[in-house]
This record gives sequence, C-alpha cells and structure tokens, in this order.
Amino acid sequence: MAKNTVDKVIKLAKAEVGYLEKSAAAYKKNNAILDEKTRGAGSDNYTKYGRDMHKLYPSVMDFPAYWCDAFVDWCFYKAYGKANAKGLLAGNFDDYTVASCQLYKNKNALDSTPKKGAQVFFTKNGQVSGCYHTGIVYKVDDTYFYAIEGNTSGASGVISNGGGVAKKKYSRAAYKGKVLFGHPKYDKKENDSTPTAAVKYYKKYTGKSTSIVDALNAIGVDSSMSKRKKIAAANNVSGYKGSESQNVKLLDLLKKGKLIKP
Repeated sequence: MAKNTVDKVIKLAKAEVGYLEKSAAAYKKNNAILDEKTRGAGSDNYTKYGRDMHKLYPSVMDFPAYWCDAFVDWCFYKAYGKANAKGLLAGNFDDYTVASCQLYKNKNALDSTPKKGAQVFFTKNGQVSGCYHTGIVYKVDDTYFYAIEGNTSGASGVISNGGGVAKKKYSRAAYKGKVLFGHPKYDKKENDSTPTAAVKYYKKYTGKSTSIVDALNAIGVDSSMSKRKKIAAANNVSGYKGSESQNVKLLDLLKKGKLIKP
C-alpha cells in the first residue's frame, strides 16, 4: 500500500495556511499559544513548527529562529513520520536552507524544474550557496508554480520573513535562475497508472577532453551550434550561446551520463 504519497504533505500544508508566528510576550505568558492559529501574533519567530522540530532534533533545529525550513520539515514529519520524512527530505532535517538544499544535491535530486511536491529554494545567485527561503510546491502549470511557505506573507514576490503561512504564486519565466527544486521520492498512488515518458540520456563520455564539441564528436553526436542549443534547452541551460560556463555544465552532465537527449 502506497503511504508516502505527495498529496499527504500538500493537504497538511494547506491546512496550515493562515498560521501566524507568536510574540515572545505571548509565548512567555502561555506556551500553549503556539498551537493557536492567529492569537498571540508577533514578530519574534515563536512557532509550533520550530518548537516541535527543536524537540525532535535540538542539535540542528533552533528555536526560536527563522522558520521557513522548519515549516517544511514539520509538514513532512507530521505527514509521514520521522523516519519516512527524513528519507523524503534527502536524508535529514535542517532549518538552514543552504544545508537542506545541499542534501538534495548530494542525492542528485536537485534541479531547476518545478514539480508538484517539490521543495522550492529561492536563491540569490542561482546556486545552493545562495539559498535564503523555501516552501512546498503544491501546483505547477505552464506559466506559474504555486507554493505554500512558512515565515512569509500573502504579498507578491519572495517574502522571507513575513511571519505567517501563506500560499504564493510565481512566474516560471521571471524566476528562472532564481530558484532550485529538491525532489522527494514519493510513493506513487496505487491507482496511478498514467505512463510517463522515459528520459533518454546520451552515452557517458569517458575521455579526457575539456571541450563539449570534442566530447560529443567522440560519442558520435552532432556537435553543431544548432544541435548544442537543443541539447542545452533540454538540460535547463537557458539562452545557450556556447559560453565557457554553459559548455562546462553540459560536459559535466555528459561525463556523468546525465546529459538528456532533446
């Protein structure tokens, strides 16, 4: 029986929309105020998410502290239990967005493609090192991706210290290069028999050349600029012009046997 399905965490996260962090004064007066949705609101980062995750993992999860990542971890913990949640989150809980994003990268489960149930990371430099805010993607269409986030607000754009749980919407085009997506390995629904197109990769390049052109030629693939543009687009390398950084990324994927065929 499939138990770690994506809809579980999304349903739970949606139920948290509207929660507000509490003031230090309200918490000190009554610790149980953290379980109230809106009463005791303040700006001191006191939340039930931080409290519960700190109790579970005090060496890593701080309380009180900025809590967007603690919110994500809490949702997974409540939806799937401690062991399954850690597995889905690429191996561990962490309230530091850079560290959480790195966990997905370590498992080759990080890319720039939004999918339902992914953990979205907003980044200042397009890299793991620049991550500063996170949430759970609950819907994706051709134009937008939609997320539920903690420590944000309903205002447009990324609000990384907004004090509440809210649903957000982002333009895929506008945020290209500004977000990364970690992909938990959910169980498929038992009645989900929809076939998915298999991703096809080019043969792994094992040579020593540092040229993507030479590497493609070596495995018998057309290395013309027009062909490389198509390959780049299929591998989320936007605006391909044959720059050194773009070619290095393509070559790295080819050496790993992970260069997707267009």
